[in-house]
Amino acid sequence: MSDSDSNHTVSKRSWVSLAAVLIVQAQNAFNDNFVKLVLTGLAMAVAAGTPVGENIQYILFVMIPLPFILLAPVAGYLSDRFSKRDVIFGSLLFQLALFIMIAGAVVLRSVEVAIFGYFLLAVQSTIFSPAKQGILKEIVGSDRLGFANGLMSMLTMVGILGGMLLAGQWFDGRLEMFNELNGVQPENGWTAALVPIYWVSGACLIALAIGWFIEKTPSHAGEKFTRGVWVRHFRHLRQLFAERKLRTVALFITAYWFVANYMGIIFVNFAKQLYPDAGEAGRMEATAEMLTWVGGGLIVGSTIVSLLSRKHIRLSYAPFGGFGMALALAGVGLFEPDSMAWNLSLSLMGFASGFYVVPLNAWLQDLAEEAHRARIISALNLMTSFSGVVAVGLGFGLDKFGVMPSGQILVMVPFLIVVGVILVRFLKTDASDSE
Repeated sequence: MSDSDSNHTVSKRSWVSLAAVLIVQAQNAFNDNFVKLVLTGLAMAVAAGTPVGENIQYILFVMIPLPFILLAPVAGYLSDRFSKRDVIFGSLLFQLALFIMIAGAVVLRSVEVAIFGYFLLAVQSTIFSPAKQGILKEIVGSDRLGFANGLMSMLTMVGILGGMLLAGQWFDGRLEMFNELNGVQPENGWTAALVPIYWVSGACLIALAIGWFIEKTPSHAGEKFTRGVWVRHFRHLRQLFAERKLRTVALFITAYWFVANYMGIIFVNFAKQLYPDAGEAGRMEATAEMLTWVGGGLIVGSTIVSLLSRKHIRLSYAPFGGFGMALALAGVGLFEPDSMAWNLSLSLMGFASGFYVVPLNAWLQDLAEEAHRARIISALNLMTSFSGVVAVGLGFGLDKFGVMPSGQILVMVPFLIVVGVILVRFLKTDASDSE
């Protein structure tokens, strides 16, 4: 961390920009998760018994990391080369166009086109991610980076939860209503999905308006875009792995997202266990409620860590978060689903997650050099995306082998314990090296 970073003065204009970035990234998370849950419920309702309907959660979840794997270096290049504010605004325009496409697919009754539109939304998120994270230090400097990251983590979870909870209740409520009026039939799924998709598409215009308030950040003139940029995954990874601290912190963050992606898949399996009939309403609302318990805990945990990190990054909290997540998942695996003890275990998982990932994200961004920070973040996204594919494969495999959702969750407990032990040793070694 340079002296200039440490003494960075945050103006009123910068605070306005930070607020705008936080709002639009929360809205982006809201929209992505809203449409994911609606499309999951839609596919289950209109394609029940088909490979798409039975495996839609795996199809949609694997679509999230694929664009990061394919396009991470391009996304990093764009945010390093051009003003991150311009990249963010361009991403918001792209988002609006894609929601119009998905709405058209629902009108035309095409599950395939709607799913492809969701894949393109994952492409949009790939471009958006390094810009939204990389711009934070340019706005607030190093000392307040932990604070900004805590707010971003908290508001991202608010967006995710808000999108899923509203989508689950809205879609299931409409599906139940049309099932009562018309009897259970696939057409009810299409009708239930249409109005929610219309409304969330219109909400993209609000994000565009707020995006104007983000201040222009510097561009970094350098090498021109060439075909080689498309295959710079390993070059970016080498840059990240060249430094021990960056490499190790990135691996710890990747471990978190592996568990988070895995849990998202297993929650759908819990909902299918609770509501076996695909044509009936209930699965999406149940999934959203599970994620709400996790997200509520994460919001509280991230907020506390953010407040405690107003002036400095608090790395010592991360191991407690790792062990706390392991304890929480043990409860999720052992208690009866939908019981109070089970729900409280979900909340503890979210709470501990905030203490784990917020300090590590802030430290990674602070360690990365300004000129290459977006590429480091892009390389991290590549790592977390690979972990997401592995998580989908693991969940799919255990499901097909007949392992119940509770058993699928317990697989993660020893993994998190090992991660926590290694993290404690790493922080002790780093503290000794710094003395």
